[in-house]
Amino acid sequence: GPIHQKPEKPGVFEGAEDTVHILYVAGPDAGFEQAAMEAFSLIKEAQQRFPDRRRVFYLEIEGHEGTSSGFDPDFFEFQQEFLQGFLGPFLSGLDMPLQSLFNPNPQRNDLPDKIDFGPPQNPGPLSFHLPQ
Repeated sequence: GPIHQKPEKPGVFEGAEDTVHILYVAGPDAGFEQAAMEAFSLIKEAQQRFPDRRRVFYLEIEGHEGTSSGFDPDFFEFQQEFLQGFLGPFLSGLDMPLQSLFNPNPQRNDLPDKIDFGPPQNPGPLSFHLPQ
């Protein structure tokens, strides 16, 4: 997989060997939707500034402790369902507190323009999907 070069500060940074490295820090006051929008916008920025380079996304979480593998339910879902499941195909590597993984497939670069958030599903956090 691509070489890990975690940025020293949040943002989008050019890396070696055709990579681009993205660091997002979810602060204690960030909710699921805010974190999702901000993470997505960084990935969009990376594709616009460094088209089709292999993207490695690093996540740091401040606060949001809970009983779901150490996280509250929203930020467990943010890592597993949103970053890994939803945005994972658009990344080459993903480094999260929950786990680190490489995309076994070539990353996709056909990022949508935006993400639509639906009302919370009962019970549970916001639903999210690509615009139809």
